[in-house]
Parts: sequence; structure tokens; C-alpha cells
Amino acid sequence: MKPHVLVVDDSLTIRMDLRTLLTTDAGFVVTACETKALAQKVLKTRAFSLVILDVLLPDGDGLDLLREIRTSADLAHMPVILLSTEIEVRHRIHGLNMGADEYVGKPYDGSYLVHRATELVSERSSARRAAEGGGSGLSGKKILVVDDSPTYRASLAHVLRQDGCDVIPAQSGEEALTLLSVEGVDCVIMDLLMPGMGGLEAARRIKQSGATCHIPVVILTGHDDAATRAEGARIGVDDFVLKAPELTMLRSRLRGLFRNRPAPAAGGGAAARRAGSSPDLPPPSSRAGSRARSVFPGAGSLFDQVVAVSGLSSVIGPSTIVRACRRAGIEPWSMSPEDLHRALPAIRETLRMFLTEEDSERGIAAITLLARDAASAAS
Repeated sequence: MKPHVLVVDDSLTIRMDLRTLLTTDAGFVVTACETKALAQKVLKTRAFSLVILDVLLPDGDGLDLLREIRTSADLAHMPVILLSTEIEVRHRIHGLNMGADEYVGKPYDGSYLVHRATELVSERSSARRAAEGGGSGLSGKKILVVDDSPTYRASLAHVLRQDGCDVIPAQSGEEALTLLSVEGVDCVIMDLLMPGMGGLEAARRIKQSGATCHIPVVILTGHDDAATRAEGARIGVDDFVLKAPELTMLRSRLRGLFRNRPAPAAGGGAAARRAGSSPDLPPPSSRAGSRARSVFPGAGSLFDQVVAVSGLSSVIGPSTIVRACRRAGIEPWSMSPEDLHRALPAIRETLRMFLTEEDSERGIAAITLLARDAASAAS
């Protein structure tokens, strides 16, 4: 059976274009709606493999519809691609905290949109098959849960253990760092505000240590604060999730986090990792002002490394850098160090649309250094 995609956009031109692209290039069946109200009705009539959703709709905010999807037991795991102009998203970036799987800016790159839609549908099918076979996408993961609330800590640990995770509880940032010195984990979930060492300080120390900088860190926060998120991005925090009694969103974001990370090298899983005993991991960066997430040979393609140091979130980073490269006439997937140098002005312009002036300059400095190191390695 062909995957069924719902497109929600008030532009007839975009609806027709996406229908053609998704039907012809990907073999999807497409249902198109122009309003939020119509989309709400359609979502009750049949199951969809993917939703492509405009942020601004004539009868409401597309982000409200995204929130409804992510809080629905029946729809929460459905992938969602946000569509919007880059300027709109700059002011509405908080919508990604609600669980969008991808952001694609207008004017969009049709080939990239089809590529990501196909990937997300495929990943959802794989996750569904795993769930039907008794898995959750989290089974076997060792997760450190850090929260000063015994009630919330126990509730989260219970849910993760039902998903097949091995959970290590900690009640403070100090205790978390002590545990990480003797125990390898696949992920750290940590409350932002705790007595003593808070979540951001603990995350900074985790990301600055060569033994733990590879571990993804998810920060739980009671409210969306742009300054906190910016500081987290500078440190290297992998995701922020709004703290709520309902844990559907957190579980969905964890599955996406693990799905998008490369598999560890043989013998490099949590059970085999210990502080100071990970020769396959990158050393901590010693460059002033560089991000804690080090770039090293073998970390992926040059494009992947650019995204990693850009300062953009993992949700919008790939598609945003793709558009910047193509504006410069560079093919992102196969670019050379020389291509990257030519693309720097376009990348700088793009970073300034999403980041503060300070963070965008820090990002472009890291990318410039990456280009120079890559050129030296190739010579």
C-alpha cells in the first residue's frame, strides 16, 4: 500500500506542486487541505504516513495543529514537516520544540523535500514494524535520568523501562557527573533547574570532557526561553523538551534523536564505554571559542560536519545549509573544502537569519576553521 501524505497549505500553487512532486517522484498518495479546520477533519478520517504543514494558515496557526498532533495518542508518532518562509520561522522557531521532524523553508528545494519526506516515511515504517515486533526504538538503550524531583524521576524511569531502556537515576548534576565517570550511557535526560549544579552547567561539563562529549544530552525545561536555548546550543545540548506529565513528546523526541545518530563503532556501545577508555571518540576541542562537539576525520561527510558546528538545531540545520550551499552554486553532499570556502558568504547570511549576531559569527568561524582543516588534510 502506498504511503498517504497530508499537505496543509493555503496556497493552491504549493498544494498542486507538492502533489505533483510527491506523487511522481516518491509514489505517495496525497491529500491536500487549505485550512486548519479541514485538516483537523481529514486527520480523523484516515491514517497518514506524513504531514507537510504550513506555519501560517488562513484560519489559525499551523503550530497549533502541530501541538494537537503531538498531544494526540493516535497521531503523536506521525512525522511532520513544517513549511514556512525563513523570516517567519526565525520568529516562530519555538514551534520546533513541539516535535516537528523537519523544517523546510519557502521557497523550498523540491528534491530535498521529497528526499526528507521519503526518509521520514521510511523511518516511521521501520519504527512501526519494530513496535509491532515488541520494540520501541529505545529498547536496549542505557539512559541517565537526572531530576531532583523523586516523583518525576520515578515516573520517567518507569516509562523508559517499559520501552526496554536500562535507566540510571540521579538526583543532581553533581551525582550525574560522578555516575558518568564510572558508567557509560547512551543518553542523558536532565532537568534544567536543580539545586546546586543546574542542567546547563552539568551539560557543559559533559560536552567538554573527551570521555563523555559524544553522549547526547536532552534538557527538560518548564518553559521555552530563547536565551536558555541559545546557551544550550553554544554548549552542545542536543535537544530541549518541555517538561510535562504527559511523556509522549519526550519519548518521540528520544526516538528521533537515536534514529538520527550514527551507529557506534563495534565495541563502542554504552556497556563498553568507560571514562578515559574510548579510543574511537574525538578528543575535546582545544580551540578557543569552538563548540564542545568536536569535528574529526571520519565524523561524516564535510556537509555533516558543517551542520554539526553551525550552531543550528538538528531539526533545521541540514535543510538550511543545503539551501545556502545551493544558492552559492555548490552541491552540498559532495562539496570539497574549496567549495565550502566559496559557500561561506551564503552560509553566513543564512546563519544570521536564525541565530544572534554573536552566535552566527561563532558558527561561521567554526565552519571557516573546518574548511581550512579539511583543505590541509586533503593536501
